[in-house]
Amino acid sequence: MKITPLLFKFSDFKALPKEQTDGMTGANPVYATVNKPDRVQISTIKRALDELEEVQYLPNDFLYMQTLGANPPFNSGKEAVEWIKQNKAKILYADFSNPKVHACLDYNPQEGITILINSNYKDNCSYADVLAISEAIFHECGHGKDMDNKNSIQEELNCLSLNVLAHRYYQKKYKGIFDNSSSFLYSQGVSLYPKLFFDFYKTALKNRVADKYGYLQSGDDKHPATKLADDIKRIYESATYV
Repeated sequence: MKITPLLFKFSDFKALPKEQTDGMTGANPVYATVNKPDRVQISTIKRALDELEEVQYLPNDFLYMQTLGANPPFNSGKEAVEWIKQNKAKILYADFSNPKVHACLDYNPQEGITILINSNYKDNCSYADVLAISEAIFHECGHGKDMDNKNSIQEELNCLSLNVLAHRYYQKKYKGIFDNSSSFLYSQGVSLYPKLFFDFYKTALKNRVADKYGYLQSGDDKHPATKLADDIKRIYESATYV
């Protein structure tokens, strides 16, 4: 998810959904107040980045995503971590006005790039939690890579594919690591999208993305819409105009 700053002060950070695109009517603004991280939280982010740096896609997963209609912005987790370092991107925790938002990205030409993680997860330090936070960071890196404030259904699909690719790697590397994880972060986030992307019919995936991101344009100049993105936009429009 991308956001655009109205006021960029870490004591009082506010942001809105980015682009005034087709379907923006009815989209709910998201406000964020940035927290000052403590030592434990900084350690959690470091551990998450260490894990992300090791992520390699499982055989055929990258090709599967491209065939489906999602184009992962990075070829590995290490590429994303290098991107963070090269661009001096900050990773902080924030309180969101919508508690269902896992993470957001702010791109500000003057202030640089900031990845915001839902503060509900700031004290989650189990191994599974660290991996889940790394997946959220991976997703936001995908948004940040194009260095703009535009967004689209296609861009969201591309970034969601990063979550899925990392999650499947972790599932193989750490057998059973996500078993018995039932928080919102898992049930509506890291554990949900792998099931949706690899479901044969993709109906649930399309409906889910239409519900969350259907107000966005199908594609943009940096992320041309695939058939999947166009299908999702039609689902949203059909539901909206009835």
